[in-house]
Amino acid sequence: MIFSSNMLLLTAAGYLLLLFGVAYAADRRFLPSWIIDHPATYVLSLGVYAGSFAIYGAIAAAKIAGFSYIYYFVGFSGALMFSPILLQPLYNICKTYRLNSLADLVSFRFRSQWAGTLTTVFMGLLIWPLIAIQIQTVSDTVLILTNDAGDIANDSHPRRFGAWLFCAMLMVFTILFGSRNLSARDSHRGLVTALAFESLIKLLAVVTVGAIAVISIFGGFADMQQWLSERPELIAQLRSLTNSQEKHMMLVMAFAASMCLPHMFHMLIAENPSPRNLRAASWGLPLYLLLLSLPVLPLLWAGQAAQVNIPADYTALGLAFHLDQPWLTGLIYLGGLSAASGIIIVATLSLASMNLNHVALPLFYPTSERVDIYRWLLWTRQILIVGIIAVSYGMYEFMPVRHSLSDLLIATLTGAVQFLPGLLAVLYWPQANRKGFICGLTAGFTVWILGNMLPLLGIHTEHLLPLSSLPSGTPYWVMSGSLSLSANVIAFIAVSLMTETSQEERGAAEACTLDDLNRPSRHALNLRSAREMRSRLIDALGNTAAQEEFQRALEELQLADSETRPYALRRIRDRIEVNLSALVGPGNARRLIDRALPYSGSQLGEGEDITFIEDRLERYQTHLTGLAADLDGLRRYHRQTLENLPIGVCALGADQEILMWNKSIAAITGVDSADITGSSVSGLPWPWAICLSSFLHSDDDHWTKYSMETASGHRWLNLHKTESHTAGRNELLIVVEDITDTQLLEQELTHQERLASIGRLAAGVAHEIGNPVTGIACLAQNLRYDTTNPESLETAEQIIKQTQRISSIVQSLVNFAHTGRDDPSQAFEAVTVRDCVDEAMHLLSLDSGAKQTCYDNRCPPNIQVAGDYQRLMQVFINLISNAQDASKEVAHVTVDARRSQDKIHGDHVHITLTDQGSGIDDKLREQIFEPFFTTKDPGQGTGLGLALVYNIISDLGGEISAESPIHEQGLAKQGTRFHILLPPASTLVQNGENLEKST
Repeated sequence: MIFSSNMLLLTAAGYLLLLFGVAYAADRRFLPSWIIDHPATYVLSLGVYAGSFAIYGAIAAAKIAGFSYIYYFVGFSGALMFSPILLQPLYNICKTYRLNSLADLVSFRFRSQWAGTLTTVFMGLLIWPLIAIQIQTVSDTVLILTNDAGDIANDSHPRRFGAWLFCAMLMVFTILFGSRNLSARDSHRGLVTALAFESLIKLLAVVTVGAIAVISIFGGFADMQQWLSERPELIAQLRSLTNSQEKHMMLVMAFAASMCLPHMFHMLIAENPSPRNLRAASWGLPLYLLLLSLPVLPLLWAGQAAQVNIPADYTALGLAFHLDQPWLTGLIYLGGLSAASGIIIVATLSLASMNLNHVALPLFYPTSERVDIYRWLLWTRQILIVGIIAVSYGMYEFMPVRHSLSDLLIATLTGAVQFLPGLLAVLYWPQANRKGFICGLTAGFTVWILGNMLPLLGIHTEHLLPLSSLPSGTPYWVMSGSLSLSANVIAFIAVSLMTETSQEERGAAEACTLDDLNRPSRHALNLRSAREMRSRLIDALGNTAAQEEFQRALEELQLADSETRPYALRRIRDRIEVNLSALVGPGNARRLIDRALPYSGSQLGEGEDITFIEDRLERYQTHLTGLAADLDGLRRYHRQTLENLPIGVCALGADQEILMWNKSIAAITGVDSADITGSSVSGLPWPWAICLSSFLHSDDDHWTKYSMETASGHRWLNLHKTESHTAGRNELLIVVEDITDTQLLEQELTHQERLASIGRLAAGVAHEIGNPVTGIACLAQNLRYDTTNPESLETAEQIIKQTQRISSIVQSLVNFAHTGRDDPSQAFEAVTVRDCVDEAMHLLSLDSGAKQTCYDNRCPPNIQVAGDYQRLMQVFINLISNAQDASKEVAHVTVDARRSQDKIHGDHVHITLTDQGSGIDDKLREQIFEPFFTTKDPGQGTGLGLALVYNIISDLGGEISAESPIHEQGLAKQGTRFHILLPPASTLVQNGENLEKST
């Protein structure tokens, strides 16, 4: 059946529209998420590797080279077998630094724009034959279907017009597929889904044609086996055509092509949203390629059995014609069209991005702030897409002869293998440098152009290559491919060993090493805030792009634009550079950021950014195994030891950036580690910034009892500093010890000693005052007996009363000065509670500076307790003094006592002391009897008074408790009431009687 060219072209346009519809539906999430995000969808999208050669050319390759064709399919499967040591590390590096092409990768690793540019140029040279294959298959199939399997070598106008129309449609659809907006930094889920659909169409077409051909021509697979057994020479011919050198070279080339060709690198890395997809692809894609390769030999044998008169490249199409089934012919046409369009679209998209980042932008970058860099990049990419497809069509059009699909594929594969040494060096050879890579790539592609590219254009160059030294009988393409790869490897290794690797390259090599965790060196930025960073970006990117890239970095790092910490600023800068790498390539991104946000000239030592390493290790912990896990465990042990030290430790960089801030220093300063790590000392809150800055600039390595005022009160610190030069880092360690409690205790002990001295002095003074006062009293008595003058008698009476008052005051001072009997073995005495309270109130009333308080002693005069008079007076002085401090002016302090009896305490005296103060908080009531606990303002109390009261009452065999607020009917809930339970004086009599009876 003859097909109309218009119908075929409409079919092609309709199919491309269908692919675009699938992509659009996936982008808009019109399709179910389980289909779009399923690993199987991504695995099927990798089927773009199998282009038109897998549909048509593999049959001709089997006819010419025997079983060697199978290595085209096996090579990709081999690369997936090495996924854990090759693809997985490559994926991690590219995703970490947003590298979307091989040119981006080598430019990043070798820190060279020339490396990226040469990779892009050579990649364009080797990809044009591959695109020419796709154009040729579509134009040839159109010619075959419209001329009843006529001569495909006919260089007619319809053929050229059909090829050009197909390329024009692909230009439009490629722009629609992947260049409508700047989403290159994220995977195109629509494109991936469309490619998965395209892979299903290819597989369906090849398997269906193969199955129907076997059934229709042989009668079934058993009959085909019988037909082969009658013709053993066919199998023998396949074996004899299989050249060992040829199949080994094909395996290496397919292995390299699966990672190095631009569309495959793009699909493996840029369009892969999750590393788990690589695990699924490691078995899913080999299964797909196996199914795709199974019909090759049956189709070859079916064509031979049916004696199809058509070039071997199009045997499948010829069989469909032979069977006279239009739907089957249309299906195989769609399969070839699908394979051709898929590979052209993805290869063009990836190659356009490479040319944009490594050819167009280095030559011209818009510097005007008013230029929308996003729109400029979008238009440039679309122009490059049109240019790449147009140049590929030109190569197809102007080739002097029509080459077989195998010849064109081999030209591409032998070029792709030239990138394999550089790719392996990125991962496994840190000593490799840009000079070696450029020399090796140039040498390899020079041989490739002479041996593979120029012959496609009809230029014979065999005499220019030293091929005579290679084994005879080796196919020409194997010899030229081996020679180009050898020249590449030798030049790469030799130049890299003879030249020096720069510091930048060594840093990038460490970042690309498998067990490295991205260890950037710590540099100083001449920036003060993140907002200043945004304003500088405007000069390089324009207002719109600067705002978007800055905000994108903040969102990814979960930081605020108010950041001032040097560590945070470095992270924002590096994140912006990484994000720009996906947009304009790593070389351009590095130049833009270095110009807009340069690091200062001095590097802060040769050490790494320890804060960043800590952060990455915490997130990477679950991925560490073996020795790495053991070392990480040791790191965590020492880190936890430093964190839990009961003394503050702070590590500072040479620029006074805080690298470590343990829990103790966080507790001392009240500044959390997460809030201050990565900041500078000057970023600490007052007064800690002044304290540490002064200590750092001091010539002293130790400060003892440094006194400072903080928001939480007065503090005393011991500070020590020492330098550290570990692992090339010039750091300073500061140790901060909080001795506030110790200092307060020392002051209290000194104060108590001072009080004791004053007490002893008061006792001596009181004794000395007592003698003259006694003399004055005697003289007043004599005056009263020696005169009858009423005025004199009244004067004498007043003098006697005043001397008695002086004697009472002096006696109170003497009694208070005596500490009492501390030996609990000494016998207690009967103490009248009222008299003891009276004397305590009298003594406190002598303080003219104290608050005016109304004392109310309601203790009955007949209640006595077993105790020590002096120590009980000390109890009441402390309690009444605290009540006086807690109460307002002219408030009442009431002391009451009564005899009581219960089952728990038996017969006892219950003494209550009640004030009208503000009361005690419920949370603090249990702590008031602890030493050094006080609710008074700093400097107003020592916290020892109630602790002393508690000890005295316990020594006397009693109990004390506090009630606050007071709960009494008719009274407001305020004030505090202390309850004291003491044994009555009657227990002294009982104890004495018991002692007498026992005696």
